[in-house]
Amino acid sequence: MILKPLVVDKMGIDTKEHPMLLTEPSLHNKDHRARMVSHFFEKYQVPALFICKSSVLAAFSCGRSTCLVLESGANTTYAVPIHDGYALQPSMIKYEIGGNYLTKILDEFLASKGTTIVPKYVITAKTVNGQFIMNYQKFELTTPSYEAFAKQEAVCEIKEALLHLTPDPPMGETSPRTDYSLPDGTKISLGPDAKRIPELLFTGSSEDNAFIGVHKMIAEAIIRTDLDIRKELYANIVVAGGNTLIPGFVERVQQLVPEAAPANTKIKVIAHMPVERQLSAWLGGSILSSLGSFQQMWMSQQEYKENGENMIERKCA
Repeated sequence: MILKPLVVDKMGIDTKEHPMLLTEPSLHNKDHRARMVSHFFEKYQVPALFICKSSVLAAFSCGRSTCLVLESGANTTYAVPIHDGYALQPSMIKYEIGGNYLTKILDEFLASKGTTIVPKYVITAKTVNGQFIMNYQKFELTTPSYEAFAKQEAVCEIKEALLHLTPDPPMGETSPRTDYSLPDGTKISLGPDAKRIPELLFTGSSEDNAFIGVHKMIAEAIIRTDLDIRKELYANIVVAGGNTLIPGFVERVQQLVPEAAPANTKIKVIAHMPVERQLSAWLGGSILSSLGSFQQMWMSQQEYKENGENMIERKCA
């Protein structure tokens, strides 16, 4: 775990003196959760512990206790109905589609065009007699997995710089091409075919044939809830996660959700500014832990000793 090197060693925090608020995915694994509780109480001796779903914290970060949270990150996308601060598990929808999938598709597209991505760490640049020269260096101990990661990061930078969603899908073939300089100085040019890659978030994916698009995920998750809260969920759609930072994403959600929703339904999409959207779980956690009523929600060290790790399922629904 990163807790010891980060919190204990670097920050010098004594875990015996500080309660811990942890986040978890919206669909959690009970066995993993129980092991995590035992680890914190047994090894780090925390006085109290609380585990909250990241989607619930994203809702709190926007000041909502009842809403529909669309959370799209690196590997997964969730549509999670929240009612009175609790995630409605039977109504959740999850797909293994996220930012890394779009990066993979872009990488395959570049490879099909003969573009070679050189990781930044192997590039050294210097000036000889006033002339700029690009050199490459080898690291003998570098593993293939790290090299693949470094290449993925370079492709991810291209994705974040050039790919976007337009108000009227799909983009026409006359859309202008955009030039981009790779870390090694190579120039590439991306046209409409590459820029349309983010459309997969709304039109479906070859990676998961069952994927219906994020706007339909929202409607499907809301349909699974009780009829009396559906209007409130449609009027409070919270967008969170790094994958939602694609330019035009929020506007596209606002545009397409009405097509999947019942007629004359009020639709409102709520999204933080980009920096806050990436930190929505942290912001929600800081808000939740500052509430006076929250202090009674902790699972204490004493409760752990008396009831064991499974007590967390009662304390943190």
